Amino acid sequence: MQTKEFERHLGSFVRLLKKERTYLIKDDGENLTNLLSEKESFVKILEEYHGDVSEKTRELITKIKEQQEENLLLTQQAIGYQDMLMEAVKKNLSSPAGTYSKAAQVYAQPRTNFVDEEI
Repeated sequence: MQTKEFERHLGSFVRLLKKERTYLIKDDGENLTNLLSEKESFVKILEEYHGDVSEKTRELITKIKEQQEENLLLTQQAIGYQDMLMEAVKKNLSSPAGTYSKAAQVYAQPRTNFVDEEI
């Protein structure tokens, strides 16, 4: 594979990562799943290239690394939000079903908050 052809593949990969970023921001899981097979197709290309590494190739590799890091942060943020949401729901479900105890005391219903501050 020639250097120019490899650079063209790297440019396509950068565009694919930017598309992935958009889907991560929009929380579009279906399209993210579809991108996975496209990303996998680049693995073979990246592994098989043994040619010269030009300055443009280095720039594209740097862009890929930066975009991958940004996408990873967006993924971690989405997972953190989902974890927080699940914890809030779990706390709400674990509260007693009835409002009265056997000792004839009224249970205070805990408030379900997604933010730990009151305004």
